Amino acid sequence: MTDKKQILFVNDDMRMGGVARVLNTLMASLPADQYDIDLLVLHKTGMLLKEVPSNVHVIGGIPFFTMVDESFVQLLKSFDIRGLISKTRLVLYMKTGLIKKQIVRERRRILTKKYDTEIAAKEGFCTIFAAYGDSTRKINWVLTDYSVCNYSKRHMPLMKEALARIDLNVADSRHALDAYNEVFGVSGGLAIHNLMDIDKVKRGMAQPTDDIHGNGSLRIISVARFHPQKSIDRLLIASSRAYQHGFKHTLYLIGGGEEDAKLKKMAESESMKHVVFLGYRQNPYNDIAACDLFVLPSLYEGFATIVNESLIAGTPVLMTDVSGAKEQITEPEHGWIVENSQIGLDEGLEKALGDPMRLQAMKEKLKCYTYPNQEILKEFEQIL
Repeated sequence: MTDKKQILFVNDDMRMGGVARVLNTLMASLPADQYDIDLLVLHKTGMLLKEVPSNVHVIGGIPFFTMVDESFVQLLKSFDIRGLISKTRLVLYMKTGLIKKQIVRERRRILTKKYDTEIAAKEGFCTIFAAYGDSTRKINWVLTDYSVCNYSKRHMPLMKEALARIDLNVADSRHALDAYNEVFGVSGGLAIHNLMDIDKVKRGMAQPTDDIHGNGSLRIISVARFHPQKSIDRLLIASSRAYQHGFKHTLYLIGGGEEDAKLKKMAESESMKHVVFLGYRQNPYNDIAACDLFVLPSLYEGFATIVNESLIAGTPVLMTDVSGAKEQITEPEHGWIVENSQIGLDEGLEKALGDPMRLQAMKEKLKCYTYPNQEILKEFEQIL
């Protein structure tokens, strides 16, 4: 019997968001009798740390890496002088290239073994960290559309040098892979869709919900981190416009984040009494299943896991034309892909709300929806 493969995943933090969620799902899906899995969290923080599978050994980073996932803007807003100094030091190391030697030194301090495969679970700094390690095989996991938002634009020479040391780039959609290759001048790579925790969705659906009512009108829902990328403000505008045009509905919003106060103030100032903020929920699936339509208004994505989770929960989706959209909404009963603009969202939402019979028929058809988890897991195992 062969020994288990030694696998290392590297992530910057485990805050609520798509990257940490799909990472936990992947680690939980890999057979424990075949893989020994370590997870290095450079800045060991985030509520999704508690959802890391029990067989995964979590390694915390060291003080040098605590500012990896922090922005200068947020540090200035919070008057974090010590954080600003640490962030400035980190940026200087990256600008001068000293970060390469620093990574080698720090890896010796926190990693006690050599790995068969190392995966940078979030492209960017994690890519650089993996590139200058001694793991036998190095994989870079791309989970967003770099043609729209290049997180590494201030460190392009450093990133290109690091990518030359990476064995394989894997993106969560074909569009995301093509965009990444074009931005960084690389070629090849694979597109592998994200795994879904189907059992978790179905368990969540089975739990009762007391919050979704609608009072006879259609029920719309969106689940997201309240971050500019997710563009919930555009959804509020579209919802308000539709409501004023006679398309009565209730909009439920699940989530939280840096734009929480802004969005609530916006809804209050415009007297959007049909909008209900439900806050963050570990289980949003019963609420999704109880609604007539899920809306994803994002400015950009890689492969929005919540879209397929909604389809598994039996609720059709209206989403903006982001990376992965055409690989997710593949049948008429799945929903609508609309132009990625305020006008596109406005018109698309009114079109959906204007055809409640079709929404009902779509929900009925989605009872037969299946997601190819086993095939996707095989693809991941092949690259490991």
